[in-house]
Amino acid sequence: MNLRAWIYTAGQLDEALKCSEFEAVYVPLRLAEKAADRAEKIILLPPEYLADCEEKTEKELLRLKALGFDKALAHTSGHIELLSRNGFKVCGGNRLNCTNSESVRFFAGCGLTDIIVSPEITIKRMNSLDMAVPIGFLAYGYLPMMLTRRCPINDGKPCGKLRCGRQITDRKGNKLDVICSDNTVEILNSDVLMLSGRLGEFHASFAVLRFTTEKEISGIVRSYSLNEKPDIRKYTTGLYYRGVE
Repeated sequence: MNLRAWIYTAGQLDEALKCSEFEAVYVPLRLAEKAADRAEKIILLPPEYLADCEEKTEKELLRLKALGFDKALAHTSGHIELLSRNGFKVCGGNRLNCTNSESVRFFAGCGLTDIIVSPEITIKRMNSLDMAVPIGFLAYGYLPMMLTRRCPINDGKPCGKLRCGRQITDRKGNKLDVICSDNTVEILNSDVLMLSGRLGEFHASFAVLRFTTEKEISGIVRSYSLNEKPDIRKYTTGLYYRGVE
């Protein structure tokens, strides 16, 4: 199974581009120019929320397209129209919530070249999907539990600091990392999704390793490429094996 990286920081980008295991790397627009010499391997990540920045985002996409970037990810159906009209090959993100064959076929008909299915899908259902286009799934990472417009720490506009080091605490005492962009905030799960050693159970074209707060990623990549079982005590296999409760 092919591996892809989803990165947040410049350090992660440098490491990911050095890893021969990755067929593609999802990169935020703010970091893309650093990888202009590897543009064929990059899938651009526009902001998840476009309502207050669509014009600015479109200008930046066109600038990057002139540098050789030709693939970008659609977080929502609104992104599909934006990317398509500007000539990008459109990859589907997990927030499109593909959970059945009908949705896969629908988005394939919209011109998507591949799709990351919803992390709420079960492995049984995923393995029965009609692969009208290549299917991928999130196989590693501190996945977002919530995307908000206001920062829960300062109760105001996001600070734009992706790794400010601040956390909130849930009712069970778990520490949840808070990651800001310019116009949204992601609240991450306290447990890391870990499926190394189990990729052979999934019938998919690619698995996505999503890096957020990690300062070093090579050890994680090695575990997946060697199909090793997790060597950490606390992790989750997500909803793939138990479904939505």
